[in-house]
Amino acid sequence: MSFDTRSTLMQLLSLDAIPGHETIVADVIEPLLAQGAISTHRDVLGNVIAQFGSQDPDALRIMVFAHMDEVGFMVRKIEQNGFIRFERVGGPAQITMSGSTVNLQGSKGSVPGCIGIKSYHFSKGDERTHQPAIDQLWIDIGASSKQDALAMGVNVGTPITLNNPPRKLGNNLVCSKALDNRLGCTALLGLADKVAGKSLDVALFIVAAVQEEFNIRGILPAVNAIRPDLTIGIDITPSCDTPDLADYADLVINQGPGITCLNYHGRGTLAGLITSPKVVQWLETTAEQHHIPVQREVAPGVITESGYIQLQQDGILCAGLSIPCRYTHSPSEVASLSDLQHCIDLLAHLVAAKAETFPLTTKERRSPQ
Repeated sequence: MSFDTRSTLMQLLSLDAIPGHETIVADVIEPLLAQGAISTHRDVLGNVIAQFGSQDPDALRIMVFAHMDEVGFMVRKIEQNGFIRFERVGGPAQITMSGSTVNLQGSKGSVPGCIGIKSYHFSKGDERTHQPAIDQLWIDIGASSKQDALAMGVNVGTPITLNNPPRKLGNNLVCSKALDNRLGCTALLGLADKVAGKSLDVALFIVAAVQEEFNIRGILPAVNAIRPDLTIGIDITPSCDTPDLADYADLVINQGPGITCLNYHGRGTLAGLITSPKVVQWLETTAEQHHIPVQREVAPGVITESGYIQLQQDGILCAGLSIPCRYTHSPSEVASLSDLQHCIDLLAHLVAAKAETFPLTTKERRSPQ
């Protein structure tokens, strides 16, 4: 594989894939993984699974994963006048909706649209400052009637994504929709490029997962099939270097990936991850040995698949590497190409280590099937 981090990320950012509709991303990722993998396949839900490294049945089984889907919407109703009512799929920032442009993935191809907003000149009082509820919003695709919209290939259930083509900012930053989590997908492909054809002490499974933004559990069939001893999840996390978050936490852009110490769902602690201290130490020690900058993160309100993966089998050790990202779940997320590259480099060193250096005791190895 000949791998270019920036061009690969830009290619993935150009794709539109809300949860349950990841095929277009999987169709790009799977053949790229297959170039250097022992085997690749796609499971029933659409998870792409590629195996690298040792084929010894007793080898440690390491799973590195990231999700392919992005936050977006779905058509709920088409009005008789052709305007589109819609529902959120995942958690797009509601405050950014009015006036945003979108793409509808219709049966006849992509259909551009915009989320309507009451004309400023006729707005009164709070209407000029408050974001309307989603049931008060609509999408304008230029249709003159319901039949016109149907003729364009738009129907109830049509996926909708935010529209913001990627662009490069100063200091090696990128602005785009869907950096969450095409950054992670790019990291998977970068790792695959680094380990392709190489002898590893471990059996490495790279998984591009589905439906994280919907139910955070789409990866579980892949976990049950692989039966990993340890997993490393790659996702984004809010960067706290903007004026609104500068006092909240220390994790910032351009200082390397974050090592997850704690995360959990923002509306309660029913799911989340408290990373084992020995796993955190393993990540930090490896980064230090190879002069890779890393940061620690504690992130209430952030949740990844690890919150559920850790409870599978007899319990699975989970690690998380997070790429700092500004303006998360908005049409204009911002992240650093340097942080992405450092994440790829750290992953390569982690999986290339000798089995005895992994933070696993004999009792923590997977049970026989």
